[in-house]
Amino acid sequence: MAANAASPFGQFYALFKIHKGMKDGAWPTRPVCSDVTSLAHGLGKWVNEQLVPIARQQKSYFKDSFELKKRLDTLVLQPNELLMTCDADSMYTNLQTEPNLKEVTEYIRSNEHRFKHCNIDALIEALPLVFRSNYFKFGDLYCHQKSGTAMGTPPAPPWATITFAIHEEKILQKWSELLPFYLRFIDDGIGVWRVDADPEVFQQQWAEFKSDMQQWYGLTWTFTEPSNTVDFMDLTISIVDGKIETTIFEKSQNLYLYIPPHSSHPRGVLTGLVFGQVLRFRRLCTHRHDADAKIKQFIQRLMARGHKKDDLLPIFERAEVNATKYLRRTEAESKQMAKDKWKQSRKQVFFHLQYHPEDPQTREIQKLWRDLVSNPP
Repeated sequence: MAANAASPFGQFYALFKIHKGMKDGAWPTRPVCSDVTSLAHGLGKWVNEQLVPIARQQKSYFKDSFELKKRLDTLVLQPNELLMTCDADSMYTNLQTEPNLKEVTEYIRSNEHRFKHCNIDALIEALPLVFRSNYFKFGDLYCHQKSGTAMGTPPAPPWATITFAIHEEKILQKWSELLPFYLRFIDDGIGVWRVDADPEVFQQQWAEFKSDMQQWYGLTWTFTEPSNTVDFMDLTISIVDGKIETTIFEKSQNLYLYIPPHSSHPRGVLTGLVFGQVLRFRRLCTHRHDADAKIKQFIQRLMARGHKKDDLLPIFERAEVNATKYLRRTEAESKQMAKDKWKQSRKQVFFHLQYHPEDPQTREIQKLWRDLVSNPP
């Protein structure tokens, strides 16, 4: 806060939503207010740390695509059960500040026995300070956001998750018979809808459910009709013989502009990219032949950026070995490894330098640190 006191305003800018296509002759935009220079940024980071564990306790919460697939893989669907998705319209902008502050404060206070990780009184005092204090500038214009959540403030994601979850709780209770499965990632929801055999009854039930979703302080949702296949996050999800199958979904506007080989980046950047993508394909694709095709396509895209096949193949071979080891681990082993890694990270010292290709390699610097500082002879 002290560092930002001289210029205590956030910075406003807009990003074009190219993937949405033009509407009424213009590109839609995403408003962003970066508050890293604002007076409230430090407090916002603390509020985020307190809200994240609360968001994770919501029934509809899931962490990422990997957790989503894991939960989808457990489903066995009946012939009349189909997939549906919903998307909140400009969720951050349309989350009205005052009513949501009231709802979240009451929710946290009434459930404080569940939230032992934080000082409830301090959190409740901090919420209005953060969400009422979005002062920002755009050029020579200075503004104060009266309503809505600034996209760019640290606690925006868990705040959006929690606010609608309060309303969601009532919806899931009311529609549990027709909505046996439902999850939401901030402003994107996915569920399984049980379709009535009578088309008129189905339309009436479906319309009433959608109407119930809209009853939260002006927040509106767009829905896909129940079907056998949906695109959700980075997955295409399909029902095949009552089971869920998944593959990778990629937007048509993706140009796959991977870092070229002549770019001044550490060699480990390419290795990390390949290891991460190979593991992602193996984890998210239901069928191995599908993952094989995605990996081959990935190699071709890297070669199109200038990488040589002879340089890539050894990295991909190691990535496959790494993915195989990862997929063979039990859940208990993975949790223990994550715990050990976290403990080790608490003992690390970070030495950050701007990269230069003629500098010593990272492992050489680490060895010098171990030999001369942390474990001298």
